[in-house]
Amino acid sequence: MDKFMEFLKNNTAVVAVAAGIVLFIAMNGITSCVAKGGGNDAPADAQEQLEQKSEQPSHKGDAADSKTELTERQRSAIRDYDQATTQIVEQIENSKWAANDGSGSMTIKDGIITESYGESKDSVKKTKKQVQTFAITAVDTIAGDQTGALSWEVFSVIDASGNDHIMTLSRVDPAALTGEGNDTYFELKCDMFHNENGYSNNRSAESAKFNGIEGDNFKKAIDGRTKEFKRSVIEYLLANHSTTTELTWDGTVIENFNESTRTLTFGIKNATNAAEDSLPSILVIYHTDTHEFEEVDVQ
Repeated sequence: MDKFMEFLKNNTAVVAVAAGIVLFIAMNGITSCVAKGGGNDAPADAQEQLEQKSEQPSHKGDAADSKTELTERQRSAIRDYDQATTQIVEQIENSKWAANDGSGSMTIKDGIITESYGESKDSVKKTKKQVQTFAITAVDTIAGDQTGALSWEVFSVIDASGNDHIMTLSRVDPAALTGEGNDTYFELKCDMFHNENGYSNNRSAESAKFNGIEGDNFKKAIDGRTKEFKRSVIEYLLANHSTTTELTWDGTVIENFNESTRTLTFGIKNATNAAEDSLPSILVIYHTDTHEFEEVDVQ
């Protein structure tokens, strides 16, 4: 990301792109919300769509079991998607989004945004969810620099209350940007999101490697439910440490049979600390009856 910021500072073409985004926002009087991506043409009636207003009731949910329904205006906007907008939506919905700061994850499906993140209370971190609906009302394509390293799709979107936002999907090609052979990735940002730092379309924790949990002692400690344990660990990591690549159990477990809990410590490796000699640790309380986790703040 440092290379990315240095690139922006030194590349006048990208500065011009940023100016284009500001102009887009200013012309349409929309609450700012940035997301990066793609390369499709904007629909011809984008300006007309941007000027539409609505007073639909809010259906924003903050709990894991929130029930959300799209408003009539949102459904109408979705029915009017042209091919370019539909392709953008498919890109967003088919991506697995992880917070850029590693603190959560997001899924988008059928106009519903679901964010998972950790929330601390009394030194214990639990998994929380924010669920809300959206629809795209206009798309503007902003070309990147001549190398093709960067390009943007800027959307006008409406939430369940009828408020307008700007969402930006950006495509970043590290090979074109720095000469390194990394895969192209997308970033998505919007002020609707709980995570203001935005998301990238990689969720390392989904395929995290587990070390030290195949032994008989560990299986006994979690009542032999290794598959359920792994599944719940991954769900927890996606909400709290989404860039995790590897977990290593330190070999100890504290069992509390009265409360059906096990306290375990793991060394945790992610994209930013993979080269370090010693790994930071996380202390988690695992509920064997519900397969839920709590993280204990040991600092």
